[in-house]
Amino acid sequence: MEVLQNAGYAAYLVGGAVRDLLLGRTPSDLDVATSARPEDVRSLFARTLDTGIRHGTVSVWSAGCWIEVTTFRAEGPYGDGRRPDFVRFVDDVEADLARRDFTINAMALDLDGRLVDPFDGRGDLARRLLRAVGDPVARFREDGLRLVRAVRFSVQLDLTCDPATEAALAETADAIRPIALERIGRELERLSHAPWHAHLQTLASTPLWRRRGEPLAWLEQGFSWLASQGRFSLAPPAGWPSVALWFVGVDNGPLRARRFAEALAYGKDAARRIERAVQLAQAWARGVDAASPEMLYEAGRASAEMAARMISFLARGDVFEVARWKRAIRAQPLWDRSDLALPADDLIAMGLWGKEIGECQKSLVRQILRGEIQNQPDALRREVMARRKRGDDHGPG
Repeated sequence: MEVLQNAGYAAYLVGGAVRDLLLGRTPSDLDVATSARPEDVRSLFARTLDTGIRHGTVSVWSAGCWIEVTTFRAEGPYGDGRRPDFVRFVDDVEADLARRDFTINAMALDLDGRLVDPFDGRGDLARRLLRAVGDPVARFREDGLRLVRAVRFSVQLDLTCDPATEAALAETADAIRPIALERIGRELERLSHAPWHAHLQTLASTPLWRRRGEPLAWLEQGFSWLASQGRFSLAPPAGWPSVALWFVGVDNGPLRARRFAEALAYGKDAARRIERAVQLAQAWARGVDAASPEMLYEAGRASAEMAARMISFLARGDVFEVARWKRAIRAQPLWDRSDLALPADDLIAMGLWGKEIGECQKSLVRQILRGEIQNQPDALRREVMARRKRGDDHGPG
């Protein structure tokens, strides 16, 4: 901002960073709005990226991070329900703020600490109020993702929608339908780091999930089940364990959790971990000993640790249950066949070959998990030799 100002341009910190600073929080990212045109911004800084040049945005590397610098602009209609058809650069920061979604995000702060707040966003923060800038119906129809952002901000910042904004949410709920699941996924990922447990009735009753259809529609049942479990005073684990928690009460929850995570572009590895964690948590909710060595082995360590955090939340921090899961995970004798203390090369040296090796390893794993033998080289060798002496051509078991 100092570089831009010294070059004769207006520059302001804008958006969520200003909101977070007013709330006493550390901003997660920084966005700057300026009167400088994109080509001027590029000429002033040594390292830049044209991240949204058509809409006036240039990313600038400064002080060890990337900062999005966007030229003051007014916007045309949103023909695709995502981006404006065209933008028009302006010289007035207030005109730029008028295009933003909510008053709490429509503030600007200059280097001297002067706040530009034409829509009383600061007042709305003090009143714990979420209010759209201008006509809320128009704001939501411009970009249906703002519907999900409204839910996320309400939960994240513990805000109440003002009546006109709340009415517009219901009226324009269909605007979520064309929104890409990847974009919705990023908002829900942010929601997973918020205190969503205090807003379960709101999350269960919003029409957005059903209007968008599967896989989002499954969230309605998941949030409703959590709400039916009574009040949770313990904060939920942030991130993927929270996403997994949303599916514990869903029919066929493990499979649907995986499909949900894949559809929202969370990645196949994360999707599989979430699926297995939901499987453990559902088994625990049914009264099954989900912390048994066999079930932990099938889930894998990452999913088991995720499930332990989920169960700590569902059990409302029950110290005995939390300790039981910690002990089970710590004492787990092995998590993968590769953890066997007798490698495949040793089995080959003992005369096993082909499919015998895999069958032998499976049997050894079963015996270790049942506590029948210990995962030690000598103990495993003795077991293999004993089986072979008894004429078992397929290894032990």
